[in-house]
Amino acid sequence: MRGLVLALALLMAGRARAEGEVLDVARATVTLQDGRTVAVSEGCWLSTERCILTARELRRLQAENEVLRQQPRPVPVLAVVLAVVLGAGAGFALARVR
Repeated sequence: MRGLVLALALLMAGRARAEGEVLDVARATVTLQDGRTVAVSEGCWLSTERCILTARELRRLQAENEVLRQQPRPVPVLAVVLAVVLGAGAGFALARVR
């Protein structure tokens, strides 16, 4: 999204509805930072502030996901129940043999 820093040149060709920091775009011509123009249809434009906040949130979620991936997985309840049943069965069988 860095390459698509909207250079504040949204030329609206259709109807648009603005709500806060998000602009619902029907059709527009966008001027990129390197001077190229791109025709856009049916999308949305985010203000610079909203883009920064969204990028921060994405980085926070990626870091949180990485922490969760590194944590050991919890033991499934079924495995614990199966181990207890097998242990009890083995203990009962051993007690009967003696």
